Amino acid sequence: MKIEFFMNDLKHNISLLPKDIQKKIYIWTWKLFWREYVPLTAQVPSWYERKVFIEDIIFKSKIKNIHFLHLPFNIIPENMKWIMGCQCRYCSKIKYKYKRKEYNKLAEDFTYFYEIMPSYDPACIKYLEDYDPYCGSAYEDQDRYELRTNSKTKFDNVIINYYT
Repeated sequence: MKIEFFMNDLKHNISLLPKDIQKKIYIWTWKLFWREYVPLTAQVPSWYERKVFIEDIIFKSKIKNIHFLHLPFNIIPENMKWIMGCQCRYCSKIKYKYKRKEYNKLAEDFTYFYEIMPSYDPACIKYLEDYDPYCGSAYEDQDRYELRTNSKTKFDNVIINYYT
């Protein structure tokens, strides 16, 4: 018995083979498929790298006291306005006299900070828990300043003076 195979028709060529060989090819093909297949639930999601990147930026912004609105994924650079306590590049460049007037108003009334800020989505409030509007001003808490700048604290100096 002679079987004539066609060059480009794999389906037709397999159908010409005996049934037991067809079954072996079928089983062999599925075994190879399942060796290489990774289900969607086991794969890392496509958005995961971006999520890790954003979480890293948020963590660093809390350490550096950068306001949530001044993070690169939250604002167009042309729309930036100075925010009290923010330590981003833009806010650092504002002239000192303007800053001093605003910090004096804030020292008199703490609610002034919330009055001048735009209204927030309730989901964003959790990012402002660690934000210090006095950061970088004369009114900044000394302990926070020393931790932020990694300088010796009053406590360290007392210990050093005690043992010397």
